[in-house]
Amino acid sequence: MNDIWAALLSSEQKARFQSALVKLGIHDDPPALAAAKYHYFSNSIGGLNMQLIEESPKKVWIRYLSPWGTYPGISALAVPASVRRTILSTWHPRNGSLLGCPRLGWVATKFVAEGHPYDEGYFQEYDHDLAPDECFRVEHVERTPEFDPERAPKLDPAIWPEARWLKGSYSYGVDYVQHVIQIMYRLFGAPAACDLVATGMRLLAVQFGPDLAKASGEEGASPAAIAASFASMLRSFRNECSIERTSADRAVLRICGFMPFSYEADEGLRQAVFGLFAMMTRLRNGHVAIERTFDASGQAESWTLTDEKRWLW
Repeated sequence: MNDIWAALLSSEQKARFQSALVKLGIHDDPPALAAAKYHYFSNSIGGLNMQLIEESPKKVWIRYLSPWGTYPGISALAVPASVRRTILSTWHPRNGSLLGCPRLGWVATKFVAEGHPYDEGYFQEYDHDLAPDECFRVEHVERTPEFDPERAPKLDPAIWPEARWLKGSYSYGVDYVQHVIQIMYRLFGAPAACDLVATGMRLLAVQFGPDLAKASGEEGASPAAIAASFASMLRSFRNECSIERTSADRAVLRICGFMPFSYEADEGLRQAVFGLFAMMTRLRNGHVAIERTFDASGQAESWTLTDEKRWLW
């Protein structure tokens, strides 16, 4: 897990950081403030709960408040402390080099996984250039500055209207999913990566299937209701879907697109992700079978849900 996070954050930083400084309008800020604002704004757009406190132009604090965006419910309790240390020691210390400021360092002061109320740290611009091993350190600080929402930085609403925020939030999530899959393929190979995805998808279905059904607005147990629920989930990621109810006991969901993964995903990954929907079907109605088929192009696929009128498990 630590290797995945380290590789993920490094690749995201290379691809996004410098261009995002311009998009966010912070490229001319002092280095410590620009670095802190980047994490504050980008993660806020992505749905995380953030705080920023500017102690001075050369010392700026940021906090990642719970609940963590990618760890709903009690799942944060299962995250090893080393993972949060990896996350907060991979991207943040490299901001100085990317900003062209060898004097900029990152100090991590608190970690939720180690019993603190939030993940926290500060960017400090020192009076001297830092050696590579000086760009990051951990220093527990018991009392830290109070966050004042009135003084927190804000994006220009004329440049960042709600529609752009929503688009940015979507892109934030999609980029992370796609890069995680690419990294897993690179680190473990396609077969092992697909096995990990398949297991993860089944567990997500078991734990969050009812919540996903409720969020879709379709909690019924008929083939048509389950198909409608799945269509709502897939459309939320901008996939094209249509439903044909061939009878009271059968519905066909036709899908074009495979976001948030990719349109070019191989069959192994498609089958692994399908495990989420197969498990949700099983849990929604143990009499309903679900089957995948492809059209001639291999891009679009159909899921046929059939009430077999008998317990299948």
